[in-house]
Amino acid sequence: MNILYVESNNKLIDLISENCSNSIHEIILLNNPKDALLLLEQTKNIDLIITEIDFPNLNTISYLKKIRKLNKNISLIVTSKLDIYSSFQDFQDLNISIILKKSFTITKLKNAINNINEKINMISNKYEIEILKENYSNLQILNEELNSFIKPFKDFSFYSETDLDGKIADISDSLCDLLGFKKEELIGQKHSILKHPSENPLKYVEIWQTISKGKIWIGELRCKDKFGHDIWYKSIIFPKKDINGIIVGYGAKRQDITDRKIAELQSITDDLTNLYNKRFFKQIFSSERNRAKRNKKNLVLLMLDIDNFKKYNDIYGHFEGDKALKKVASVLKSNSKRANDFAFRLGGEEFAIITSNLSTDKIMKYAQKIRESVFNQKIIYKDIDIGFLSVSIGVFNLEIKDSYSCDEIYKFADIALYKAKNLGRNNVVVFKQD
Repeated sequence: MNILYVESNNKLIDLISENCSNSIHEIILLNNPKDALLLLEQTKNIDLIITEIDFPNLNTISYLKKIRKLNKNISLIVTSKLDIYSSFQDFQDLNISIILKKSFTITKLKNAINNINEKINMISNKYEIEILKENYSNLQILNEELNSFIKPFKDFSFYSETDLDGKIADISDSLCDLLGFKKEELIGQKHSILKHPSENPLKYVEIWQTISKGKIWIGELRCKDKFGHDIWYKSIIFPKKDINGIIVGYGAKRQDITDRKIAELQSITDDLTNLYNKRFFKQIFSSERNRAKRNKKNLVLLMLDIDNFKKYNDIYGHFEGDKALKKVASVLKSNSKRANDFAFRLGGEEFAIITSNLSTDKIMKYAQKIRESVFNQKIIYKDIDIGFLSVSIGVFNLEIKDSYSCDEIYKFADIALYKAKNLGRNNVVVFKQD
């Protein structure tokens, strides 16, 4: 079960994260209602929301109604320091499952989650049984209807079909036009010809596991056209079956959402470098810390600063300064291509990288590789002895046994960066407790 937990108390967040690290449930922890609503707008893959309602200046009823509007069927647990049970009797449409008065025990919280999970499973099992019965009795009718519907469906939508090996067997003219290919260039090719190199490979594993079991997959995919341009789709991918219910291939219907995704990316990326911005850093930092803790992986924060950059700007001008920032950003981007790697421009000449699951010896090699790669860009800087622009890097490794907050992790990495600067710049320092 996927759980969204909205809580402002950092100590309680840490306690929940620690006690639920071995849970069968996936828990996303956020510390404000605004981010919670934003997440619910972007995904329907949340089964249960546990939310505090004691936030300052929060219109509680409006907030809960917005949750219901975004997902009317989601299970909802409300927590509060106040005795609010009686006041919610007038709001039956909110369909609140449980109200927990603070401070409650972790055991009580786990029991509440288990009760909700049992109800969801009962409803899901009953629903799936009914669907299976209906599908079995109407299979012939459904296949006949699909055959009569499929021709106009193909002609007037971004549609494609593959065989069981993932090779394109048919593709609509409208989709070919959007992608810039001729139909004969795509027929017989693996569908991965359209795969974007930055798309999470685990998503394709999920797609295959879903459709190969005879189920429908719905979600967003980032692809590329013939000329390397980004295209985003909301896709419905489904198995094609013969009259006996045997899967004989797969079909996909798409909606072009490129304009919307570009607008979303612009809100979380830095205009100059196209790295993630400081606003997104704050969101990702917290969620990655909690994810690493749940998965028993270490978390690594690298703080980077371009050495003597203000003086460089004064000497060479802001145009050359911007070119230098872009070159540094390209190094960071090329060294953060794994699914859980994130590169940020925090402002000015300050950058950061969040990564995870690196051994102690690989952390230093990784940081040194980035430092050397920046230096090897050979950005001319005649006013210093080494002749080229360089970076200093401070690193903090949050080990599995550690329980430092995001603020503490940031502070430790910043201290290491300060030491790297004091050592003469163009250095890497990994923070160590005295």
